[in-house]
Order: sequence, then C-alpha cells, then structure tokens
Amino acid sequence: MKKYELLITDDIFTDLRTSFNTILRNMLFTMQSKGSDSGEINLKLKILLNHNILEFDNTIFGRDIREYTNPEFEHKITSSIHIKDETSGKIYGKYELLSEDGKYYIQELENPQQSFFDDEKDL
Repeated sequence: MKKYELLITDDIFTDLRTSFNTILRNMLFTMQSKGSDSGEINLKLKILLNHNILEFDNTIFGRDIREYTNPEFEHKITSSIHIKDETSGKIYGKYELLSEDGKYYIQELENPQQSFFDDEKDL
C-alpha cells in the first residue's frame, strides 16, 4: 500500500505540477511574442473531505465497519497576460450640438456678426 505525504513535491501532485509548468511555458512564450511585460498565474486548489464508511470481512469477528475520510484535490490554473492597447483623440472646436428628427448633429458655430472682410455665405 503506497503512502503519500501531502507535500506539493510528492507524486500525488504530479498532475498539478505538470499543468502549472505547461501554463508557465505557454505564458512566457505568449508574453514574448506579444510584447507583454507583465502577467499573472493563479493556482486554485479545492479540497473536499468526504466522510465514508468501509465495510470489510474480519476473519475473527466477522463483518466490520470503519469510518474513513476520503480527500479530493481539484486544481485550476489560470493565466492572464497584461497587454495594453490604447489610442485616444479629441474632437474639439467651436461646434453646436443640434437635434433634428431624433438624430444628433454637430455644426460649426458661425459668428453671427459679419465683418466687411467676410465673404457672403449662403443663408
């Protein structure tokens, strides 16, 4: 009967370590190929303790019952890479917001005072 010490380095957690190493390698590759300088790996280990009863034949006393705790370990490993892609701009000027038939428009503001040097505009 094999006995496992509950350490992350023991054989019982081989699958967890293999999964973690795969995520780590993939993440580093993706970070380098996408030009990211930061990322995060999260490891979630869920532990359930199931209480069960074991029935077995005892040669001296006949049938015997023993309670035991059956542990379950479930892991989930996630990674996120921080890639920031941003652009910005601004619409600025002398505009007037207008509404007509439920639609919105902007229109450049015109100076209501016309000087002698302004060209005549269509009204």
